[in-house]
Amino acid sequence: MTDEAYDDDTTDDLLLTLDELTERVGTSVRNVRFYTSRGLVPPPIRRGRSGYYSSEHVARLELVRELQGHGFTLAAIEKYVERIPADATPSDIALHLSLLAPVTGERHVDVAEGLAGLGVPPEAAAAVAEVYAEHGRQVAAELSEVVRTLVWPPFRDAGGTPEQLREMVHRLKPLTVAGLVAAYEQAMDDSAASYDAKRPR
Repeated sequence: MTDEAYDDDTTDDLLLTLDELTERVGTSVRNVRFYTSRGLVPPPIRRGRSGYYSSEHVARLELVRELQGHGFTLAAIEKYVERIPADATPSDIALHLSLLAPVTGERHVDVAEGLAGLGVPPEAAAAVAEVYAEHGRQVAAELSEVVRTLVWPPFRDAGGTPEQLREMVHRLKPLTVAGLVAAYEQAMDDSAASYDAKRPR
């Protein structure tokens, strides 16, 4: 993407000036131009000599701001946005916002520090923390793909809105945490039972 305006025959009912866009999204003109120059949002739509912004621009800007709110660096945001197809609709982009819905409760747990407090050597504590982080990323990626490919299409076709999906995902995440804890406990029990069965008598 470039920051040059392009001609477009879009039928989007929403066409905003730059000032209207910044007021709606809650950002600055400078930020919009910066995000456009980095390819995070498309260039404005040109109508004659004027540039306008559609619901796609609004959706992509809201996604960028949400990612920033979750602590994503600029480089991480760029990688995230690269995975979104250029022809994604505002509803498709809203799906990504839905998947970022926060989990109620404590989110920032220093696993390594907690383990160190139990007397676990620092190197081992760091290794355990990385195991949690790596598997957490894998679970998040796989569940996001399930929601994107198997949940969102029928939900959308049935008339569901992105806001309703966001609420559903918000409720899903605590259930996911509970499911992961249960699966972990079962796996640990199975591992202990297997160890006992193999231990010399």
